[in-house]
This record gives sequence, C-alpha cells and structure tokens, in this order.
Amino acid sequence: MPILLLTIMLSGMGFGLVLPAFLFYAQNVGGSVIIATTIVGCYSLGQFIANPIWGRMSDRHGRKPMLLLSMGGMVVAYLVMAFAENLWVLGIARLMTGLMGGNIPVAMAYIADITPVEKRAQGMGLVGGAISIGFIVGPAVGGLLGGADADTATLLWPSLAAAGLSAVTLIATCFLKESLPAEKRAALYDANRPTGWAATKTVLQRSILARLIVIGFLAYFAMGFFETIMPLWTQARFDWGPVDLGFCFMYLGVIVGFTQAYLVGKLAPLYGEAKLVLFGVGAYVFGLLWMTQVPNWQLMLVGITFTAAGGALATTSMTSLVSRQADEHERGLVLGVYNSGAWMGRFLGPPMSGLLFQTIAVQAPLYGAAIIMAVCFIAVAALRKRMRREAANPLASKRG
Repeated sequence: MPILLLTIMLSGMGFGLVLPAFLFYAQNVGGSVIIATTIVGCYSLGQFIANPIWGRMSDRHGRKPMLLLSMGGMVVAYLVMAFAENLWVLGIARLMTGLMGGNIPVAMAYIADITPVEKRAQGMGLVGGAISIGFIVGPAVGGLLGGADADTATLLWPSLAAAGLSAVTLIATCFLKESLPAEKRAALYDANRPTGWAATKTVLQRSILARLIVIGFLAYFAMGFFETIMPLWTQARFDWGPVDLGFCFMYLGVIVGFTQAYLVGKLAPLYGEAKLVLFGVGAYVFGLLWMTQVPNWQLMLVGITFTAAGGALATTSMTSLVSRQADEHERGLVLGVYNSGAWMGRFLGPPMSGLLFQTIAVQAPLYGAAIIMAVCFIAVAALRKRMRREAANPLASKRG
C-alpha cells in the first residue's frame, strides 16, 4: 500500500500544479468565461468516457498494467499542454489528461482488493488523503510557477513540472505489487458476463446503486460550480491571482487530506457512511452560503473550511457505500460507472458555473450549488431510510 499511496500522491501533485493558472491562461489565449470553464471541464469529460473502461479493464487485466498505462499517457498529455498556444490545443490537452487519468478508480479498486469490508471507508480515505497531500503541494508550487497575476498567467512551467512528476509516478508504479493476480482474475472471469454499455446497464438496473450514482452525479455537478469558478470569483471579490489561489488551494488540500485520511476512518464506524454523507453535504451548503456573505478573504477561509471538509466527508463516504454494493468480480466496473457519473457532473458543472457567473451575478454559482446540494441531502436521507429498512428485513427485498 505505501507504494500505491506514493503513486496517487504524486499524481495529485501533477493535477494540482496546473490549477491556479489554468482558467486565467485560457482567457489569455482568447477564451470567454464560458469557453474557459468548458475547457476546464474537458478533464471531467475525459474521465466520464474512460472511467468505466479503466475499471473493467483492471478487473480483466489487473490493476497494475492499467495504472502504468494511465500514467504514461499523463506524461504525454502534460507535454502537449505545456506548449498549447491556442484554445483548441489546450482543450485537447485537457481532454487527454482526463482520458488518461484513470488511476483513481483503479486505485480505489486496488484498495478494495486488499482491505476487509469493515475497513473499506478507511482505505478509501487513505487514497483521498494521498491525493490531498499531493494537492497541498501541487497548487502552491503551481501558483508560483504560473505567473504573478492573471494577465501574466502561463501553463508552460506548471505543465512541464506535472509531466516530470507523472514520469516519476510511472517509475514508482513499476514497483507496485499486483492486487488482483492472474489466477484470481481467471477464477472470477466469466466470458458470458456483459461488457461495455451492456455491463454499465446491469449496474444501473440495480436500484440502490442507480440512486447512489445519480446522487453522486448531482453532488459533483454542484461541486464543479465553485471549484471551477473560484479563480474568477476570488479575482472579482478580492483581486486574487495565481499565487494567492495556489496557497488557498494548498489550505483546501490540508483540510481535505485531514478529513479523508483521518476523520473518515474515525467517524465511519461510529455513524456509518450514509450519515457521514449527510453531515458532509450539510457542511458544504453552509460553507457556500457563508462565502456569499463575507466581506473579506480571511472570513472566506471559514467557508472554504466547511466546503472542503464537507465535500471530502461526503464523497469519500459515498465511494465506500458504492463499493459495499459490488461483488468482488465487478468491483472495478461498479466503481468505474460511479466515477463516470461523478465526472460527468464535474464536466457539466463548469460551463454552467461560467454561464451563471457571466450572465447573472458573481455569486450566482455559489447559490446554484447550494440549491443542488440541498436536493442531494434530501435524496440521501430518503435512501438511508430505505437501506436501513432492507438491512432490518433482508428477505423482503433483493439487493438494490
């Protein structure tokens, strides 16, 4: 596990390096707010397309080969991004990072392979914590490399640094031990089992899983609002640039990392994953509404604390809930479909956020996200009641 966590941490650093300057640079090469946020969302579109494929291929061919393939692709994608001088190339590079960024669902499946059910939430939290540690360092360095202000923002040096880290990650992954050996894959393999869209449909036909996937989609759709518009929102309200954003993302990463690596593992046995999702969604809504009212960036950080901790608590616990609904032979597929829905939410969220920001008001994306998260809270509460009823009377219904 230490090698896996190192691999994921370095991957998170590479992702975080390009964040502070990306939206500013997209505008500098001619993109409007809506176009720039759409390009940001192309990463998530790539994840939506690729996640079920990575997950299913890891079930069939092993976790390690898929991790190696994805990290090799990331090296190429970041090199393309480093030398992108127009919106088309920038968009292609961003899409490539999403398509090749299949290491997260595969890593989740890896953790699920090597951890017992009762420690699954803690294992998922460790993965999230490793990402967050990388996310703490990556944006801070990326902010320093990305230019002094919005007008001078550049992706050359952050992208080259990300390509270098991806290459190091590729090497580290070579030393990773396979968690799903060939004999185990052969024992689990069924030639008659559906693949592709047919396999995805079998997941969506299961009621509880389908509801979890829809809730995950809505939650990530809402999170995509503020996470994407944050550079422009903080510039409009507090005159921030890449350096300020880099250190703010670093603080956000500290909160997320602490929540995922420590709090989730401590709280899940006490309250259960479903209740933690409710806690997290509620905290996220509070943080968003708080930020719409504060007059300075110091008080804004209070809201960032609630959104970061709440989002980490909710998403990590949701992933654990989904993994509990999957049998051993389909774990990669189920987590891949769930993550695919989540990434589609992240793809649709950015352009919607840009539209609200550009056409209605600076605060509109935050209010919109709060409303969607409130819907998620109601949906999770209803699903939790159903799951408790089925747990109390398992013979009354089939597993959803």
